[in-house]
Amino acid sequence: MNQFLKNSTSYLKQALKGAKELKTLSLSTVRKVFSLMGRNEKIAASALIVLAAVSLFISFKNLYYNHTKPVPDFGGIYTEGLLGQPTYINPLLARTEPDLSLTKLVFSGLYKYDSNGQLVPDLANGMPQISPDQKQYTINLKPNVKWHNGKALTADDIIFTIQTLKDPTYKSPLRGLWQTTLVEKLSDSGVKFTTKDISGPFINNLTLPILPKGLWLNVDAQNFLQSKYNLEAIGSGPYAIKEIKKLPSGKIQQITLESKTDYYGGRAKIDQIIFKFYDTEDDILNAFQSREILGFGFTPLGSSLNVNKEPSDAQVLSVPLPQYQIAFFNLNNKILSDGSVRQALYAVTDDNRIIDQVFKGNARLPSSPLLYNNQAIPVAPKVADIALAEKLLDAAGWKLNEKTKLRESKKGSILEITIITNDVAVNSKAAEILAEEWRQLNIKVNLSVIPTKQLMDAIIKPRNFDVLVFPQKFNADPDPFLFWHSSQTKDPGFNLTGFSDPAADKLITDARSTTDKKIRTDLYKQFNDLVASKYPVIFLDQTLYIYTTDNSIQNLNLSVLYDPSLRFNSISDWYMATKRVWK
Repeated sequence: MNQFLKNSTSYLKQALKGAKELKTLSLSTVRKVFSLMGRNEKIAASALIVLAAVSLFISFKNLYYNHTKPVPDFGGIYTEGLLGQPTYINPLLARTEPDLSLTKLVFSGLYKYDSNGQLVPDLANGMPQISPDQKQYTINLKPNVKWHNGKALTADDIIFTIQTLKDPTYKSPLRGLWQTTLVEKLSDSGVKFTTKDISGPFINNLTLPILPKGLWLNVDAQNFLQSKYNLEAIGSGPYAIKEIKKLPSGKIQQITLESKTDYYGGRAKIDQIIFKFYDTEDDILNAFQSREILGFGFTPLGSSLNVNKEPSDAQVLSVPLPQYQIAFFNLNNKILSDGSVRQALYAVTDDNRIIDQVFKGNARLPSSPLLYNNQAIPVAPKVADIALAEKLLDAAGWKLNEKTKLRESKKGSILEITIITNDVAVNSKAAEILAEEWRQLNIKVNLSVIPTKQLMDAIIKPRNFDVLVFPQKFNADPDPFLFWHSSQTKDPGFNLTGFSDPAADKLITDARSTTDKKIRTDLYKQFNDLVASKYPVIFLDQTLYIYTTDNSIQNLNLSVLYDPSLRFNSISDWYMATKRVWK
């Protein structure tokens, strides 16, 4: 900067000196001199003057760019396509991708996850103070937080939100997470949560976005689902709803959000975010290709979309989600109750084939969901080992019958397994590949593909299967209680395999009964090793969220997501416009 000032001063002095000298020359003198020149001389003189002016301009331009740098600036409109229609821009009711995405931008919670998946303060003024008995969480709000209508956000809004979702008449799907938690007001800016028992996962509940009491107080349970505020939402987040466009049929065409200049976290750089809503994935892809929208995202586990990972005019981010495609073994099945049989099936399963053939590379080798921050764990591919699998089956008493070319027990019963899944393309294709691989072991493998509702009602709820291929979604916290504790083997629990182990139950209980993350991490590592040694499931692949945007969207910075809607937690880092400032 000092050198720039010196150079600028030198140029200025030279320019002033030239200006003084020009004062001694009258216009008539210049004209007289110019008139004495020949035609060629005039052309040459004019060219020299133009060249000097251009050179001076280039010098100043180079000087400017050498001593300045581009930085993010306010401005720009980002348009994103979403599949389906928004219904509840309401944190107590939101469940679909459109509702969750809009809710994350319009509302705020006490805490949120940063781009690395770590819990950080949002409305809260720091992390909670946890009592010595680990059951009480004291939280103070940041000062001067306001709703989009200009009114102050206080502890009363937090109390109202929790009490409302705990009331069964309001039918919030989040009610189960809060049933045993008490919340009390300490001051206008202070609250205290008290849990019935010590709960390691509880702190994640505090990411719940808060509703404005003043707006919702007079909306009773009967009218809660039909309230106009479910679309005309007023929150405290970085963006407020500016406009809702509907077709004559009443169908919502687009919703425009506008950045709030008085947002407590600082105004977001992108001025507006417009969501456009489409009926099919092909419609979204066509809209992106025609630049009707600048971005869209999808999860390959439930989508038929595929995008070029290296397009010249777009950027494609592949972000791991805590969602897995899993082959569940029914441990109550006589054949599959033998760990050697399960290990043999695991040994012959090719880790890469499903990822390459079913997902076109839009998935990744699965790290265990039973560990903290599992997205960051690199996983080496496992090579299918047919020889090991055959050896395990031989040792388990399943010998090859040379006549039938099938494995049989000593009593002559055939080694027969049925794989069942739903009619979602990625699940049925994965099941087909498993069947092909397992048949290499001379096992009779049947394949059954049925509609999802039938699968849920007739197969999953009564645990009526040999092997089930189905996805399972985990939360931000690795607490495996619902999926692996022995008390959850019956519906509505999600322990689908029937896995039951006293040591595993104790590890689960001990880990969820402390808020000490270091202790929990160690216990989950032990639990993970124990489960892995029993082979109750095969984690086939881990889902990636594929987020595609125009190159004009900068600094997306997405590395860990627990849900696709959380991509907007880092919206304050995104920008489209730039300006130059002195270095």
